[in-house]
Amino acid sequence: MATTYTAALVGCGRIGYSLGLDAKREQPASHTMALLGNPRIRLIAGCDTDIGRLSVWHKAVPDAKSYQRSVDMYREKHPDIITVAVPEEFHKEEALAAIAARPRLVILEKPVALNTREAQEIKNASVECGVPVMINHERRFAEDYKKAREYMREIGSLQSIYASLSSSLCLYDRRGESTGACSLFHDGTHLIDAVMFFLGDPASLGKPVITGLYKDEKGSIRQLSAHWSTDRCPDVTVTMSGRSRYFAFEIQINGTEGRVCIGNSYLKVYRRKDSPLYTGFFSLVRDNDAVLPQKTLYFSNMVQNAVDFLDGRGSLKSPIDAGIKDLLILEDIKTGLYS
Repeated sequence: MATTYTAALVGCGRIGYSLGLDAKREQPASHTMALLGNPRIRLIAGCDTDIGRLSVWHKAVPDAKSYQRSVDMYREKHPDIITVAVPEEFHKEEALAAIAARPRLVILEKPVALNTREAQEIKNASVECGVPVMINHERRFAEDYKKAREYMREIGSLQSIYASLSSSLCLYDRRGESTGACSLFHDGTHLIDAVMFFLGDPASLGKPVITGLYKDEKGSIRQLSAHWSTDRCPDVTVTMSGRSRYFAFEIQINGTEGRVCIGNSYLKVYRRKDSPLYTGFFSLVRDNDAVLPQKTLYFSNMVQNAVDFLDGRGSLKSPIDAGIKDLLILEDIKTGLYS
């Protein structure tokens, strides 16, 4: 009989629980729903300092025990998996506490921490205690992103990657750095991680060239572009806007033989074919033979990766080392804003 793994959750807020109630989102869309949805996992405890959130969560998971302090939870419970889904400013504190409780695996929400110094402390504790840490960079687990990376084999040599993030949130303000209230790190970590995923997780991208800076009347960064040239792809561009009146996340990968376009709710792939427009030319034509996934399964695949890892049947697809690389790149971008 297959082993059942026990799990505990620290943080019963949006990503911990309530996004799992959003009727517009592909479900499961929260750690609670993803853990409950896996037949190999038994959710035995949850923790949140907000008694109101904790009460709502406990009504939804009555068989689990609830706690307001993680230290009390670890004193009574010894789960195989601890998921940490708290705001970034508390990542270091709660991740270190979870690691010290010696579970078999810690799942930590992105970004790893507020900065690379704190992230390295978490990594060091992970190594010292022998507790692996997986970061929830969800696109690494999503079927559409995995399909996009597979299709990159069909588009020839890489020419460029253009990745963009648009929202109404401030990208960066020094005053918000200590709380994680900066979209550059909070949302930008997903964009950078997706680029690294498509590039095959290189050691780094090197130092970026920053252009397109836009500051608001308070001096907060609202728009930027960062550019790199690498041996894998000569033109890597990441553009982030915090002055848009909509949310968009999209990546375009251009090769010598085709193109991959992926964003929230779509994946389009193109191949070089005889042009339907010009005699004697080739054009990019939508490849309708490519079978695209109907669901991304991003959250359930993440939890299944945890189970496969504990079973000894697979490695972690989003290890802490990859998350630290993302933070290093974001810190290089931040440095470039004022150089």
